[in-house]
Amino acid sequence: MQRYGFELLVVCIGKYGDIPKMPVFPPNKGQEVYGGKVMHTLDYSKLDKEAARELLKGKKVAVVGYKKSAIDLATECAQANQGADGQPCTMVIRTLHWTVPAYWIWGLPFFLFYSTRSSQFLHQRPNQGLLRNLLFPLLSPVRKAVSKFIESYLVWKLPLVKYGLKPDHPFEEDYASCQMAILPENFFSEADNGKIMFKKTPRWWFWNGGLEFEDNTKLEADVVLLATGFEGKKKIQDLLPQPFSSLIVDSSGIMPLYRGTIHPLIPNMAFVGYIESVSNLQTAELRCKWLSRLADGLFKLPSIKKMLDQTSEEIEIMKKTTRFYKRHCISTFSINHSDEICEEMGWKCWRKNNWVLEAFAPYSSQDYGEED
Repeated sequence: MQRYGFELLVVCIGKYGDIPKMPVFPPNKGQEVYGGKVMHTLDYSKLDKEAARELLKGKKVAVVGYKKSAIDLATECAQANQGADGQPCTMVIRTLHWTVPAYWIWGLPFFLFYSTRSSQFLHQRPNQGLLRNLLFPLLSPVRKAVSKFIESYLVWKLPLVKYGLKPDHPFEEDYASCQMAILPENFFSEADNGKIMFKKTPRWWFWNGGLEFEDNTKLEADVVLLATGFEGKKKIQDLLPQPFSSLIVDSSGIMPLYRGTIHPLIPNMAFVGYIESVSNLQTAELRCKWLSRLADGLFKLPSIKKMLDQTSEEIEIMKKTTRFYKRHCISTFSINHSDEICEEMGWKCWRKNNWVLEAFAPYSSQDYGEED
């Protein structure tokens, strides 16, 4: 065994992939009693186009989930089952989420609602000061109106009511947890043609011929595809030895990361690409620039207490904004997150050429170019 010493360890294994999140079933109701094929999206993604088509064609397929991977899988299944011999694909849905056909809402670009400095002014953010704390409750009707405005378009544009797919929670909660999925163009047309069907259920399990549901109905299935997500935290915990692995997740079930990168209790270890935003590449790139300057000694981390206070405040904001807060998404205060990173690097926060663009234009990677 060889040991190596480092002043800083950077973990760049991402949040998704490697360890699938598998459903847990009552005794004798798991996949061991099922006579068909069960596959997680982790394994499905490794198939080439021909193998995937062969798996789906002419088969009764159940897709468990209703996020982006599940929606794409159901569409692929429908396309593989065109013609008289084609079988419908059934999406088994426990939790509904809002889906978007395109980045336009009632003729307005989507970024105007959540991705500009003016739109994010409506939302709570860390270190916002006394005045903003007083204004925040007063702005609640505006936030709700924005969410309702978007929901009205989606209900008009998409057959959500027809198929019982209209979520009970506000659109804002899905956006704040980075769960807004863009629909494939032909998704609902395949549903109209009977190639995609939907089954909502809080619980399900296996029987020999397929899936059984809490309402005592059964679904015959030759193939069950699990779009049930990944164990991002477990992947990191399995990677690290004790005592580090036991420190990864706090009491809220979230991994606290200062500036989305440094765990306050493990300050010599950085995690890149873990916290989500609407534009993961942009935020990850900026954090990498911040991290490189930290490694070069251009600035120092604050105390452990100050880092924990910062991460705790961010987590509390997520809890207040969405019931899906454990996804650890900063989408409603992403610009403020970038501002604080810039401040710590000694960069100016406002990156646009004029105040109109600063207020109403979205930020991109080009706005965070190197400063002289």
